[in-house]
Amino acid sequence: MNNVKSFLKQNLQLILFALCGVLLITGILVFIFGASESEGLLNVMFILFGITLELLGVAVGALAFVVGSAEEANFFLYDNKLKSNVSVDELDFDTVNKKMTYVMTKLVSNASKVWTENVFDSDNEVFDGDDVYFPLVAYKIIYDLSERANEGIWTLYLMAEPAIIDAIASALEQNDDGELANAFRFLHDNAGGNYERTEKFLSDNKKYIQAKMVKYVKANINKF
Repeated sequence: MNNVKSFLKQNLQLILFALCGVLLITGILVFIFGASESEGLLNVMFILFGITLELLGVAVGALAFVVGSAEEANFFLYDNKLKSNVSVDELDFDTVNKKMTYVMTKLVSNASKVWTENVFDSDNEVFDGDDVYFPLVAYKIIYDLSERANEGIWTLYLMAEPAIIDAIASALEQNDDGELANAFRFLHDNAGGNYERTEKFLSDNKKYIQAKMVKYVKANINKF
């Protein structure tokens, strides 16, 4: 169902133009083979039906032009000041991170809950039955862990259930980031009640995480 929705969203104008053509051609055929081969009331009905199809075709064609010219606000690209989307080339980590901070407020009431709840299992409006946000949420979770975790957050990380750690790692693997996913699993499994190794690893790879987040958004920009 999500693939169908995505296809319709990306090809709506083409679909409308195709429907326009079908209506116009059908209308012409009604005139040629229907109206011309009938008499009296039936003839009038065919003529009216043909005219209706032609008008519908024109209306659908006009709608296709409107759809093509109307710019849909993109979650990561829309600039509230400009009231339009900026170029995807202008997208940077600060923007992606700020947007994902907002996304996380929609997922959990408190940032610490990502270590006590499997956010990927929720039916939250963020996911809406689609997993396109999964890798971004995973990157955001571990980026925030590297950036602003306090002693309490680190304690929750160490106490997190293996299923939660695995869910985060699996979301990274969805972006073919198995190396980071495996390292994240290994560090938690072998932490031994000490988070310093994880803290250093994430600190050393902060730029990598930032780059992966931006690259993922740009690669999937039409899905947001």
